[in-house]
Amino acid sequence: MSDIEAVLEHLANLPLYEDEKPYLALLPPSHPIHKLSPGKRLNNLEWESYDTTIHDIRPDIQNYKIDECGFQVLDHESKVKNLETVESVVAYRRETEGLLKEVLGAEFAFCYDLALRENVKWGRSELDLLDPLLVQGPARGVHNDVTAMSGPAMINRHLPEDVKHQYCSPYYRYRIVNTWRTLNPVAKDRPLTFCDYQTVDPDDLMPADRIIPVGASEVYYLLHNLEQRWVT
Repeated sequence: MSDIEAVLEHLANLPLYEDEKPYLALLPPSHPIHKLSPGKRLNNLEWESYDTTIHDIRPDIQNYKIDECGFQVLDHESKVKNLETVESVVAYRRETEGLLKEVLGAEFAFCYDLALRENVKWGRSELDLLDPLLVQGPARGVHNDVTAMSGPAMINRHLPEDVKHQYCSPYYRYRIVNTWRTLNPVAKDRPLTFCDYQTVDPDDLMPADRIIPVGASEVYYLLHNLEQRWVT
């Protein structure tokens, strides 16, 4: 495989966001807002599409390390062959914890969530993030799931109290890591691409509120910049 051309969606750099923070609400069908404001748009996100070169890193894949560029490719075969039951989801989360402890040399790892994504369209009436077996469509727009504000809040919200008591210390480093695994041998539609974070200008990171059933968090959407280097 060689470099390819693809279209990436970036958050539009609009004057709107000088007065109004970008936001996205992901709420289940049972939420009162669906009855109070049926059909109401639950985000103010506007996108711009850009033709982008996606570089093939396979020839020197070993040179890409998480501490240097923000991602790393691992050769690992899961023992969990399907994710069709709650028990299999729990088993996969435990397996992920073991993998991250090994790769990162961590003393402790805690997997608090798992998301299944397929290249399917789904409507608001189908969305229920409280369902552990929910199959979601592709996430829209170039983004980073964690910001400088939401990271510490996520740690505080998800870690058990005894774990926080043991590890909330200057002697320990916290990391919030996403792991991705394809459901098919070859991802032909909506494959994942990464941006080398050494090529990201901090001014291109736009904080946005993300509202989910258990509360509000914050993500970064990325404004377009020709200096960004995308790989797969």
